[in-house]
Amino acid sequence: MSRVLSGTAFAVAALAFTLPFGVVSSCDGAEVEFTGTELVAFSVPADDAQDAELRDSLERGAGPFALAALLGTALGLVLSVLDRPGAGRCAALGVVAMQLVLYAMVIVSDDGDLFVGYWLALASFVVAGLVSLIREVRGRLRVRRSGWPPIGYGMAVLLPPIGLVVAGSVALIVWLARTMWRAVHPRRPAY
Repeated sequence: MSRVLSGTAFAVAALAFTLPFGVVSSCDGAEVEFTGTELVAFSVPADDAQDAELRDSLERGAGPFALAALLGTALGLVLSVLDRPGAGRCAALGVVAMQLVLYAMVIVSDDGDLFVGYWLALASFVVAGLVSLIREVRGRLRVRRSGWPPIGYGMAVLLPPIGLVVAGSVALIVWLARTMWRAVHPRRPAY
């Protein structure tokens, strides 16, 4: 059952690359909409020179990560179908690569939006990763080994974005607390 679910998740991730992935725009009016396959093939369409400049930046920034995600999808699908180990690593590669596609989009553009293809691919990688994680933990517990190492590896994949959000939230809270403290208790000049 887990082999079928994992294989299906990788197949859905591969199909998601054919759907609209996102759109990026810049403050000078350039806008580029793309699918995952266009990003992987470095063939994102552009209407004019402004769009071509934004497209080139997008392809250089996000294209290699989209390609890595698609390669991870293909390899994960093959490993799942053949019931070989390594599908979880392919899912982890996909999750990380999809996060890096998002970060690259943020860096190269002033504004953007993600469409169904991106979210479906990311969700499919997460499902494939969870299936592999559960399968690995159950296998380890069956032979009376600790199930924590695979859980730790899974958290290592998820911690960069979670850590970024938590660190940003803590920094914001500290900044707000210091600002409010200084407003209530102004510094007194030293004599």
